[in-house]
Amino acid sequence: MQNNFEYDEISTRASDFLKERLFYQYVTIRHYRSRWHSVKEYMDRCNIKLINPAVCKDCIIELHNGRCPSELTDHKKLIVKAVSVLCEFIETGAVQKRCKARHLNGAIGKSMLDFLDWKRSRRLKPVTIAKIESHLSSFNFWLSAHQIFKVEAISYPHIIGFIKSLDPHKKALIHDSLMDLRGFFTYLYENKKITENLAVFVPKDNYQKQAKLPSYYTEQEIQQLLTSVDRGTIVGKRDYAILVLAAYLGLRASDIARLQFRNLQWQQSKISIIQFKTGKEITLPLLPTVGNALLDYIQYGRPKSNEPFIFLFVISPFLPIRGSTIAGMINRRFIYAGLKSKERRNGGHALRHSLVKELLNNNESLPVISEVLGHKNTTSTRHYIRIDTESLRQCALDVPLVDPEFYNQKNEILFS
Repeated sequence: MQNNFEYDEISTRASDFLKERLFYQYVTIRHYRSRWHSVKEYMDRCNIKLINPAVCKDCIIELHNGRCPSELTDHKKLIVKAVSVLCEFIETGAVQKRCKARHLNGAIGKSMLDFLDWKRSRRLKPVTIAKIESHLSSFNFWLSAHQIFKVEAISYPHIIGFIKSLDPHKKALIHDSLMDLRGFFTYLYENKKITENLAVFVPKDNYQKQAKLPSYYTEQEIQQLLTSVDRGTIVGKRDYAILVLAAYLGLRASDIARLQFRNLQWQQSKISIIQFKTGKEITLPLLPTVGNALLDYIQYGRPKSNEPFIFLFVISPFLPIRGSTIAGMINRRFIYAGLKSKERRNGGHALRHSLVKELLNNNESLPVISEVLGHKNTTSTRHYIRIDTESLRQCALDVPLVDPEFYNQKNEILFS
């Protein structure tokens, strides 16, 4: 049964939830209310008196107008996101920050889900499966918008049309989408779900990933970040503990979110975890600063809960915090500390890079740094060496002077 409400009533209640439960700023809530007005305009055009989830979804369909999400303007994307939030509140009475919705319904979606199950049987990492799922979801959404609902109906023009719909500036997204489509069509052909291997029609590109220079902050700037946190509050105790884990141990946000009590070996002063990204088990020293921050949060800031995970949301039902939430929190903490910089990135990886810079300044060897970061080999770690500009400068070779007669000789040859 649909939940029907007056528009003004439900928009006010949703705004109150964003303010009181998710602690959104006034400006952010004002933007949401402004974008929700698109639903009110849609209701007025269709002479709809009460709002419910179906009305919100119909409004979203009208906003897309047969286009896939990547083809929408930035303004339309923000409206769609805001209306989705309002729809969720009407359905559940709450709003949870979550991953992008997947479009894997219909016959094609069923084949894609079968392909994903096959990929899982190949023991691919969850993060890899999630990326493949996202790319296939976008393709299925594009096909649905163009009235293609069976794998047998997919042809070369559809593949090219979808690729053209992707943002041309996102080279990595296009490259990964091409690779995943190639794998999907090969799977369909080998399992006799299509009679022609469409993988041969998926164009190839010459994309090569160019690693960007890591951003890092000085020891003084890290201290400025940490001292800016008000440790007298529950949120402050939690955020401070998270920040020291990232700054002093170099843990990723995904690993901090998954940290459990069983990972803390207090008597041995160690932390042992299995990294989410690499699957590698690492053991790190439980430094006094880190241990004290964790104890302060666990004893005086953490809500009472039977959850095995250490870090929880501060509002009921006190669920385990997510890696994406931690990443957003660290970004905000950088801004509050006055460390916002256009030239440098801020966030969890910046803290990780800053730790590497400090280790390089202390002349730690590459294998030691690789072990601290939890890399499987030193090849990944070499990427970080580029931030040690002083050592690189010492490796620079003098360019030998060229005899002026060399240029004269060249001119004589050219004009002879």
